[in-house]
Amino acid sequence: MNHPAQTARVLIGGVSSLILTMGIARFTYTPALPRMQEALQMDDSAAGLLAALNFAGYLSGALLASRIGGGRLKLQLFRAGLVLALLCNALLPLGDSLSYWGALRYLSGLSSAAGMVLGTSLVLEYLARHAKRPLIGVHFGGVGVGIVLTALALGSNGMAWQMTWWMSALIGSLFLLPAWYWVVPSTAAAAPEPASAAPYTGQAAGQAFRYLAASYFFAGGSFAVGTTFILAVIEADPLLAPVSGSAWLLLGLAAAPSCYLWVRWAGQFSPLQALLAAWLVQTAGLLLPLHGSAAATLAGALLFGFTFMGIVAMVLGHAGKLAQDNPARLMGLLVTSYGVGQIVGPLIAGQVMTFSAEPTSALWLAGGLSAAGALLAIGSGEQERKPEHACAEAG
Repeated sequence: MNHPAQTARVLIGGVSSLILTMGIARFTYTPALPRMQEALQMDDSAAGLLAALNFAGYLSGALLASRIGGGRLKLQLFRAGLVLALLCNALLPLGDSLSYWGALRYLSGLSSAAGMVLGTSLVLEYLARHAKRPLIGVHFGGVGVGIVLTALALGSNGMAWQMTWWMSALIGSLFLLPAWYWVVPSTAAAAPEPASAAPYTGQAAGQAFRYLAASYFFAGGSFAVGTTFILAVIEADPLLAPVSGSAWLLLGLAAAPSCYLWVRWAGQFSPLQALLAAWLVQTAGLLLPLHGSAAATLAGALLFGFTFMGIVAMVLGHAGKLAQDNPARLMGLLVTSYGVGQIVGPLIAGQVMTFSAEPTSALWLAGGLSAAGALLAIGSGEQERKPEHACAEAG
């Protein structure tokens, strides 16, 4: 088959898979949460628990998926994840208990892992075998596109919480077939990999990696708290509630090209400097909505959306330098560190919001986690390797 045409199909399929399993399955919860809390009197601690269960599903799924080597099994589980993503959103309004919702959010997290880890692996293998690895940044734009779709289709404040979930499943079904048929294992011979700079060695690498793993824990926490509660915080302020839909839309629009752009900048300049810049921009983005003005809220959403995927990309690119002879183990530790941060962050945020009766405490917490991540990233040290498309483990 003509390689350009096949590459386009693979990329469309990959983008579709992330729209469904990440943008729809994971992020429908953000616009649905304020409506569920209002209609069901759900407190913030319960909201945080549901978010944490979703991230727990993702973490367990990602760790299992990283151990799957066979192309056929990988494809079968990837396709099962596509169907599971739709079912979890469609079935959620049919129950009325926290345990029922929690089980579905956990399973939805498994579907997100299937899309992000297994689907991305299949796409990356194809691109690598045809010497088109730089196009992986296009694939990761599916996360932002999915958020944009939830903002455009689910942003109506008059929509009931049940309809929010059903509408998201309907939208997600539009992307099932492209992802199902166009994300397939590659059969071509692998293209040669370019030479990379020499890795760190010895004690310096171990110490730098510990700082990086600690930083990545805070990346997971700030991402999870920010994406879970940002709309709930905005809509709790009557003056800001009218711009909540626009804020979520801007966040998704900024996220779509972010991975590609941050990796390019990290390659053109100092990778550590680019990473620290992303951390600082993200911290500002999380804290700006606390100013209380519509302009600051929209700017904050834009900055936050533009950074969280880029931080993941650059951290994992840096880790590739430090991994040396055991990349699988160290990458597994990073995925675990990020995943635990995603689980712990919303749990703490929900408790803090409940105790303080102040929704803005969630963004204060997320901003603090982001600042802590920036400080720890400094300890990971300078390095020269260009982090080529490390988004393959973004989550």
